[in-house]
Parts: sequence; C-alpha cells; structure tokens
Amino acid sequence: MTTTSRRQPTEPAVAAAIEAGCRTLRLPTIRDRFGEIATAAEREQLTYLGFLAELVMAECDDRTHRRAERRIRAAGFPRPKRL
Repeated sequence: MTTTSRRQPTEPAVAAAIEAGCRTLRLPTIRDRFGEIATAAEREQLTYLGFLAELVMAECDDRTHRRAERRIRAAGFPRPKRL
C-alpha cells in the first residue's frame, strides 16, 4: 500500500482560493478580512473553531449593519437626524 503525500499550497494559492470561494458564496466580509482575522487568531492562539467563529461573527455583524443601512436608504427619509 502506497501513500501519496499532499503538498501544502503556497500562501498566494491559499489566498486566491479563499478569495474565489468567498466571491462564489457571496461572503464579502470574510473575503476582505480573513487575513486580518487570521493574524489575530494566530497571535491569540485560537483554535480552528475559534478562528472560524470569529470569521462567521464578523460576516454576520457586517450583514446586520449593511441591512440596517439599506433599510434606512429604502425608507427615503428627507434628511438624516440623530438623537
């Protein structure tokens, strides 16, 4: 029985794969921030699950923010007001 060893992809190849996958799955926040979050996760010694949780939470938070902005624009208020 022979085993085939898999070569580790290079950093640019990994970044390109993540970029392409995020474009296909429409995950703009993960696409834009995965490097930053990966660096922070490495510095904080997060597990893979911790890193994944950070990515998913960033995407969810950004979607919530964009959704609120989109709804405010769609409401057609005459001018912005602050409390």
